[in-house]
This record gives sequence, structure tokens and C-alpha cells, in this order.
Amino acid sequence: MLEFVEVESGSLVLREVGTDEALVSIAFADKVKDMVGAEHIQSIGQHMISAAIATVMERQMRQYHAHVYDEAPKRFS
Repeated sequence: MLEFVEVESGSLVLREVGTDEALVSIAFADKVKDMVGAEHIQSIGQHMISAAIATVMERQMRQYHAHVYDEAPKRFS
């Protein structure tokens, strides 16, 4: 199971529950936090993580389909 938390440094971190090892870390400059509002930073970070996961999944699906459909059939009817 994964968790998305803000750590002491102020960075947002995606990590496995019970560990301190970050899988992904997002750090916003204070200027950005002031511009969008500190209360929205967590939500923006979650959207960034969701977009990254969706992109990886889409790439894996395209690669899977390429392998499946690029193989020559064993028999022709």
C-alpha cells in the first residue's frame, strides 16, 4: 500500500506505508506555494502523481499490445 505525505522538508512524497524511502518526491518553490495557495499544493501533487501513473500504465499497455499484435500468426485460415 502506498501513501502520499508531506515530509519535514516540505516535499510531497509517495512511499510505501511503513517506510521512509521515497518512490517519488515533489518539491514546490515558496513562490509557487504563494501563487496557488499552500492549501492546494497537496491536491496539485496528487494530480501530478495520478498523471504520472496513468502515463506509465498507458505506455505499458501500448508495449503489451505491440508485442501481441506484432507477432506472426502460427496458422493462417
